[in-house]
This record gives sequence, C-alpha cells and structure tokens, in this order.
Amino acid sequence: MDLARAFGAAATSRAAVWEFVKAFAGSRTVPLSPADGIPPSEVRRAEERLGYPLPAALSEAYALFGRRADLVAVHNPLLAPEELLMDPSGELLVFRSENQGCAGWGIPLDRLGDDDPPVGLFSDHLPGVAWKPYLGRLSSAFAELVLSEAVMARRYGSCGCECPATAEVVAAVEAAYQPIALPPCPAWYHLEGEPVRWFSAPGKLLCLEPDPVEPVLVVVGQSETDVLEMVAAVPGAWSAVEPVPYEYEYEEDAPPFG
Repeated sequence: MDLARAFGAAATSRAAVWEFVKAFAGSRTVPLSPADGIPPSEVRRAEERLGYPLPAALSEAYALFGRRADLVAVHNPLLAPEELLMDPSGELLVFRSENQGCAGWGIPLDRLGDDDPPVGLFSDHLPGVAWKPYLGRLSSAFAELVLSEAVMARRYGSCGCECPATAEVVAAVEAAYQPIALPPCPAWYHLEGEPVRWFSAPGKLLCLEPDPVEPVLVVVGQSETDVLEMVAAVPGAWSAVEPVPYEYEYEEDAPPFG
C-alpha cells in the first residue's frame, strides 16, 4: 500500500478517512471485521453517563475499529467509551491518552454537537494554557492516531528503526519519498516545535519527529526488506530499536504483528 497516494482522498471527508483506515489495516495485518467494532449500545451508555452526545465521527470510529488494538492501542491508546473523561480544565472530552497520562487528545465541549469537530491537545509540556488546538477534524486525528500507533509498534516487535533527523537525512527523505497530506499537527511532547511530518512509499512509512534536542526519523515497514531499503536510501546514523516487553490486559487484544 502506498500511504501517500491512498491518503489523498482521505483529506476530503471523514468517510474517506475510514476507507483509508480499512485499507491500512488490510495492508499491514488483517482486514477489519465486524468484531473489531464497539457496539452502539456501549456508545449510548457513555453518552448517558457523560450527559453529552458523542460526535458522529467518534461513534463511527468506535463502530469500525474501536477494538483493533494494533491500530488504536499500541502505545497512546484510544479510550473505550466507558473510559471517556474530561481534561483537567473541564473543557475537553478526552478520547485518547498518552500512555502515562502526560497528555491527552479531546473534543471541545462546545463542539460535541458537530459531526466531525476539531480536536484539542493538553500536555504537561504546555505551560500557561489549558490546551491548544491540534487538528481541525476529529477524523483527521484518527488518521494520525493510526499512523502514530504503527510507528510506535517498532518498540513492540514490528519492523522498524530510527536515526537522528539531520539536515542531510531530511533532504534525503524529501527527495526519495512522498509526503502524506495529513494537516500539520504538533508532537504532544514538543508543542511549540515543528509539526510531525509523514512520508511513505509502497510498504514503507516514515515519520519525522520534532524534538527540542535532536529530531528523529522513524521508519517502519511491512517487512525487514522494506526497512533495509529505507536505511540504504537515507544516509543516517541508524540504530535498530529493540523490542521491549508489553503486556495487554487480554491476550486477544495483542496486535497481530508478524
């Protein structure tokens, strides 16, 4: 799958984003199935508990892939309907959390009535304000979630590695790979820095991650050969990321990485 080409249509509507996620899931592991969704009854119970209606985009994402751990719960997980909560300011309904609770992604309460509302981000790295705008559409935030969880999968046995993103490395990436047209969004740990940038080629995903000390290029592939080809194409100081133990609450939730 060429993610840059596939994402071209996803920028047009949330329905197109869901088609992108379906194609992404099928190309990396196994196609989506009805068992991957969260039943509408659980969403309704969450609405009754919270006293707010959930946006159509959130309900649709839950119904399509809310239980696919390899897509939404590798590192910074999508919250299940029963886990939805308010941010510390009481202004955002949080639907995704950084794995240690240092940051969260949420929907402004006054926009919950929108079908595809904007998303805000709060973080321990954001002094002085409660939260800042993240992306203009919730569906776009789900596209970013799926991509970023795929990148984080390198820490749990997926094929990938990283290197410092020097000027030479960035130039090589820009020359060899196509950008994925996700709207610019900040990294939760470096909110005032450059936005995260995404690139791809068939079977390959590349992420330029900003950092106040040393930006990083992370690459993941559908096979070890894909990763080796990216390493050969980009003149970086590459170091493989060793898999680390990761325990899921239920064994069947573990992502089916090959």
